[in-house]
Amino acid sequence: MTDRFRRMNLLVLALILAISLVALTAGCEGSAAEEQDTAVTADTGTAASDASDATGGISPTTIVSTETLVVNGRPVEEYEAALPELEETVAADHENLEALQKLAIAQLQTGRYQEAAATYERMLAIENDAFTRNNYGNVLRKWGKTDEAKAEYERAIAADPTLAIAYVNLATILSQAGDESAGVPQLTSPIGP
Repeated sequence: MTDRFRRMNLLVLALILAISLVALTAGCEGSAAEEQDTAVTADTGTAASDASDATGGISPTTIVSTETLVVNGRPVEEYEAALPELEETVAADHENLEALQKLAIAQLQTGRYQEAAATYERMLAIENDAFTRNNYGNVLRKWGKTDEAKAEYERAIAADPTLAIAYVNLATILSQAGDESAGVPQLTSPIGP
């Protein structure tokens, strides 16, 4: 009974997140930014946009000011600066999944989608797990490879039917493709076996 209650809570949370994301996406249509959903905060005059990161799909707000791009609380310059050290760490230990994950995140946040995708492919060759597959789907989605991203979310769900964020990401990508009716069952289906 407790396991079923936990699953229902995860499902409700996933549904709330998906509805919020769809509402945010719908509310930002027709904005000045063509590649990102953008809104202007009234008190600071800075623009805020949605930026998925590789750690789960839904990420905190990205803030764009006239001086610095901030992603997940870190300036993009920090991700840029971290790349050489992360690349060295990965070169020294090709199977260091933690370093590979950090490298993939830095590559994603600096717009190096092809490199981030290759890094996730390396990680999946070392250890094929659902969370990594979901993150790989996030990179593909940001890169504009919608069909490939959808396939990765489906693989993540098949590998771990309890990974709620993969359902949310799949429903979101289906909704963004104009197939809302296909996304709803993803959010209303029971999570897990």
